[in-house]
Amino acid sequence: MKNLKIVVFVLLVICLIGATIYIVLQNNNSNNNNLNQNNEQEQGQEQDTEEAFAKGVWWWSVTEPDEVYLELASQNEINEIYYSNSKFDDSVNEFIGKANKLGISVYYLCGEYQWIDDYSGFEKVIENYKIYQTNFENKFNGIHVDVEAHQHPDWDNEELQNDLIVRYLNFAYHFTSNENYSDISFDFDIPFWYENYEVEFNGELKQAYKHIIDIADRTFVMSYRDSASRIYDVAKNELEYASSINKKIFLCVETSRQNETPEITFFEEGKEYMYTQLENLKNIIIDEYGEDFSNFGFSIHHMRSYYELPD
Repeated sequence: MKNLKIVVFVLLVICLIGATIYIVLQNNNSNNNNLNQNNEQEQGQEQDTEEAFAKGVWWWSVTEPDEVYLELASQNEINEIYYSNSKFDDSVNEFIGKANKLGISVYYLCGEYQWIDDYSGFEKVIENYKIYQTNFENKFNGIHVDVEAHQHPDWDNEELQNDLIVRYLNFAYHFTSNENYSDISFDFDIPFWYENYEVEFNGELKQAYKHIIDIADRTFVMSYRDSASRIYDVAKNELEYASSINKKIFLCVETSRQNETPEITFFEEGKEYMYTQLENLKNIIIDEYGEDFSNFGFSIHHMRSYYELPD
């Protein structure tokens, strides 16, 4: 009888030990699963943040095969291209297809200062654009308009500058408010110093950059400087205003040689330095506006000089 009690006691102890081990293992598995889920959520949030923060490049005339530039773009998280090509044919369809497979959206890039006074040139472009969009598989995401009022001959006369800016605003508004073009997203490029010009447009007197941000679907500020702090300094007013009215805005950098004004380009510093400054600029924007990047982006001018920029 005594031996039987001992056996029962030993079995009870073994059962208790087994139950304890089982509970510990289950808790560890649960903690690991929760940790993995948290890590996946954090990674997903980081991925969403990166996808929301647009990074583009102007694609003017190039010298290398498309694949060479597209590889550079893909490797460096470029997700938008502003593509200049007047053909609207199979070659364009093929290019957009290649870019889309790399996760890169393509916008049609165009611009002539003459359009400020004569809308017919841009109207013809839009007509061809719409025909292309209807007849080809791979579509543009919108039109990127690089019309710069300061390239117009009237800009040399200071007394005509305010009037010229109003004419430019009329040009932009004519197309963005046209119901026939309501399905097109319009980007507009502006210099950061438009804040120095206050003009009356549509019954409102305010700085020129505010008018164009009001008009454009997306505004690209040519904030050409060679450090994060200086880029932010010249564009902070545009950032603040765009954020206040929930409009998309891009800060833009230059990469081509500028002998007389080297401070406006990363030509001397190279790619790695530029990447560092863009990351610093991103952190500045995080500190100022939080981590919602849906209204912010960067753009690099332009593909060929960016490619040729030393590492």
